[in-house]
Amino acid sequence: MTYSSQRKISKVPSYLVKEILDDMPVFYKGYKAVLRKEKTIEDIMGASGLQIFIVRYLFRLLDRNLDDNLFYVFTGEVGLHLSKGTNLSGDVLVFDKQVLTPDLIDTHYLNIPPLIDIEIDVEIDNTTFSDFNYIQRKTDNLLKFGTQKVIWILTKTQKIIVAEPNKDWLMIDWQKDVEITNGITFNVPQYLKKEGVLFSKQLNSEQ
Repeated sequence: MTYSSQRKISKVPSYLVKEILDDMPVFYKGYKAVLRKEKTIEDIMGASGLQIFIVRYLFRLLDRNLDDNLFYVFTGEVGLHLSKGTNLSGDVLVFDKQVLTPDLIDTHYLNIPPLIDIEIDVEIDNTTFSDFNYIQRKTDNLLKFGTQKVIWILTKTQKIIVAEPNKDWLMIDWQKDVEITNGITFNVPQYLKKEGVLFSKQLNSEQ
């Protein structure tokens, strides 16, 4: 990246930065349209209906099947402080209550690794990272941080990526059941079909 490019990036308002990854900003997809005043910040920050439906499905699945005395399940852009220069967010996170104790809860990002991080889609601008590079670097950072499993649900390609420490990453067709933990499995298209959501139509349409 050239010096002039870095200067341009440094001038972008912080509210348009989704995450900081390896000392580099990850911008919300569409942030340039906000700078041009063609869109508002609210236009680019919200999740799609399909994404929030999947988040709701995963939260209910985990909340019903995990022991509430042992685990927390959080959703929404949960802030994680991994190290200086790396602040990330997660869509669906599972934490061990013995590790994330009440005394560690304050007004700052959590600095405790989640046991599991589930991400739905990549919605970033590609100024500093391509989608693939972002997935790779974010996942590597989470695994090094101590996360035991990172799952990516990619609705456009209908693929699931599963990454665990010291194992080859898996690329799975999303029509198959995928295990989250302890025999708890999910199947996104099966759930959407059950709920009457025409996901194939949504995937083929322009957002």
